[in-house]
Amino acid sequence: MDATVAAEARERLKKWIEETRQILGTLPELVEPDTSAGERVAKAEREIERLKKEVDDLKKENLQLRGEKDEIAQAMGQIAQKLGIAPRKSPFERTMPPAAEAAKPADAPRPAEPPKP
Repeated sequence: MDATVAAEARERLKKWIEETRQILGTLPELVEPDTSAGERVAKAEREIERLKKEVDDLKKENLQLRGEKDEIAQAMGQIAQKLGIAPRKSPFERTMPPAAEAAKPADAPRPAEPPKP
């Protein structure tokens, strides 16, 4: 083996050994579990459970409020019936105020009926 070839081989071997040391130095970091990722997962799971509970509570409250609304609507209907007021079919239905009804144009006159024999 030529001296220059042997010197090049030694340099490559030194370089390879140094790179191997660097790689082996980082290996423990790669092998150890990432505790911060585990902590983030646990925190996210706790948040999910909290949100699920909150959604369940809101669903229960919504059902309760709907029931109360139905009870109130029924009571108001009974009161309106006792007062002789016809309940509206829709909450968006509006009645015209008396002044607006008076301002409405009168209906067109009807043609006279022919006399009955």
